[in-house]
Amino acid sequence: MNRKFLSLIILTNFFLTSCAQKADNKEKIETSSIQQVKATSSNDYSAIKLIDRFDNKLVQDTTSEKTEAQFSPVYIGEKKNEVSLTYKTEKIGNRVEQWDRHKRPNEKSLIITIDTSRIIGSPMGVWEYYKKPEYRNEKMAFPVFIENLSTDTLNIGFGDILPIIIEAKDKEGKWRPIQRQFIYDCGTGLTEFYLPPSQISITTMKIFAGDFNTKLRLAFGYSDDKIYSNEIDGQINLGQFD
Repeated sequence: MNRKFLSLIILTNFFLTSCAQKADNKEKIETSSIQQVKATSSNDYSAIKLIDRFDNKLVQDTTSEKTEAQFSPVYIGEKKNEVSLTYKTEKIGNRVEQWDRHKRPNEKSLIITIDTSRIIGSPMGVWEYYKKPEYRNEKMAFPVFIENLSTDTLNIGFGDILPIIIEAKDKEGKWRPIQRQFIYDCGTGLTEFYLPPSQISITTMKIFAGDFNTKLRLAFGYSDDKIYSNEIDGQINLGQFD
């Protein structure tokens, strides 16, 4: 084998090895970047301590028909180690009187997480906020964390309500609503909730008792363009689909 031919083989092997190493390094960098993004946008909120001033006995909701959704915030603010829950929505800040001042969220700007690691109560009914002293509804609920992942301040609801309903899988495995959207008779005097970047809102998802085991999730939004939460196991009564 002559020297020129041998040199050509060595150069070719060096070139191929170098390309392979670059490709491998690129893959490692990309994988590392993906892992970093996942770590940055982690949606584990179980470390946040929820401080509840009430200790009344809580029970599961035993409804057997479709209900009107009333998802009210029990907290809006910074993501802190400890958060005090407020069951009277008129005490919740982050409101603005000017409608549509802030953007409505999309699936890239908002993440919704049902935390099944603990149980809390439910807020007062919408028509009770301004008439009665604050109390905690007796229905068991999971805390629901809503986080603004974008750099914009977002519009997340109005009046005393966040636009959320519960959906469940029916016997055919199709997602169907088990709640109706809450609708105000009149919009006069209603304010809008806003959520600044990196802040969270906490609301509650009632825990149902029923004879049908299924998957549940939350659907956020006023139109067909919904933002969905994580899916959890649960029970309902089949009449809740009707």
